[in-house]
Amino acid sequence: MKKIWKIEKLVLPQHSDHAGVMWHGKYFDWLEEGRINALSKAGINYVDLTKNGFELPLIDTSIKYISPIFLGDAITIETIFNISKSPKIKINSKFMSKSNKVLTIAEVNLVLINKNSFSIIRKRPDFISEAFLKLNG
Repeated sequence: MKKIWKIEKLVLPQHSDHAGVMWHGKYFDWLEEGRINALSKAGINYVDLTKNGFELPLIDTSIKYISPIFLGDAITIETIFNISKSPKIKINSKFMSKSNKVLTIAEVNLVLINKNSFSIIRKRPDFISEAFLKLNG
């Protein structure tokens, strides 16, 4: 069973448009916040990762908006990492209402790269491999 990483969010005025619907760009911010939070809990501080010459850039993504999220809504973002030996790191997330209704589903794919050469890292350093094992659950 995969580990589910969760963050709680509240839709504030700066997150929504004039109709009170959460702005589509905010989803990307919160997906990234969920990933960075999970990495931190697994033992990788993203700032330290970049200082050590690595980055985890986004290579592709998809979001399916099932139901709108409104100003004042409290939601939970559930994130599951699917990390294998492949360079691609697949991350699936769900935006959930307080009544456990799935409001949005998203998939984000990343790769670990050498920050200086922009080359994909195929053999991950031990400290990253250990954290990735924790992320997978």
